Amino acid sequence: MSRHEAGGRPVVGVTVELLDAPVYEGRRRFQLFTDYLPCLRAAGLQPLLLPTDAPVDDATSEARALLDRVDALLMTGGDDADLRALGGPAPLAECKPVPPEQQAFNLALVREACARDLPLLGVCFGMQMMGLAHGAPLVQHMERTADHEKGIEHAVRAVPATRLAALVGDDGFDVPSFHHQALAGPGDGLVASAWAEDGTLEAIERPDLRYALGVQWHPERAPGSAASQALFSGLRDAAQDYRRQES
Repeated sequence: MSRHEAGGRPVVGVTVELLDAPVYEGRRRFQLFTDYLPCLRAAGLQPLLLPTDAPVDDATSEARALLDRVDALLMTGGDDADLRALGGPAPLAECKPVPPEQQAFNLALVREACARDLPLLGVCFGMQMMGLAHGAPLVQHMERTADHEKGIEHAVRAVPATRLAALVGDDGFDVPSFHHQALAGPGDGLVASAWAEDGTLEAIERPDLRYALGVQWHPERAPGSAASQALFSGLRDAAQDYRRQES
């Protein structure tokens, strides 16, 4: 089924985690926490799960073919980046690096989505992949990790005059947080669009694209939040615009 046959709803591709040894025991498998899907459906989007082991190695790759079928992309949360693949240091003891296929797939999706101006929302690990694809520096283990993990809520504030501020306002609001890594800066072509009170970078965006946002928190864990709903509704509006353009 093509995206134009999806009952009028824009189709959003949704990344999943790839669980494999040595971090996980048992058979190699995919995982996705389902909290994302009701949020997408409530916003008027139809989710399509994307296999994270898809090849990315040539111009006709499966990753590119998958993006041909969608009107937007949601890059979900996960474990940790492995900076060795990008010429950086080995993971710290506190890290759980994702399989190389998962990281390569996510980075390829960012680059291809941006090249197409395909609407993109990155959540937590997804935001970090957006940043790394644009050369952003990554903190492998935050000094104040305890203030950001295990679902703790803390305040963030959008930067005025950004796309994020246009969606959620520039007053502070509380978000659920599940991370120990964070971008130390936005990267080339990206701008910082939200910060936590302790100086942690909480959102990035590409202002030259129709909708390319990354948030460090988990909006799907707070579906009743006005900010969460605005993020998913904004993705829907951009997806509708993309679909009209591609029709």
